[in-house]
Amino acid sequence: MKNKNDLLKMLVMQAKCRLRGESAPRKENIKIISKTEDDALYEKVITLLNEEEEVLNPIARLMDMSKYKKLDSAGKERYFFNLVNKYRDLKDRYIKEKRA
Repeated sequence: MKNKNDLLKMLVMQAKCRLRGESAPRKENIKIISKTEDDALYEKVITLLNEEEEVLNPIARLMDMSKYKKLDSAGKERYFFNLVNKYRDLKDRYIKEKRA
């Protein structure tokens, strides 16, 4: 295992398999948002936050719909919540940088 997160992920996958009654975890290696996409996403977040009007649906504006449509329902859910967490982190980063 590379780090504690990998170990935790493996344990969660094993628990899910036990709940589904399966013997082994499924081989799901979905990389939802990469580091290079983080930079592009940060630029979009800056654009959204600098708009004059309040943005009511920032997550919908940040979503890559072509990627989203290709995912299964569990993948869509992971993508959405991962994007929400990324948005929150990038928004906090933007606010800290703006104050400095």
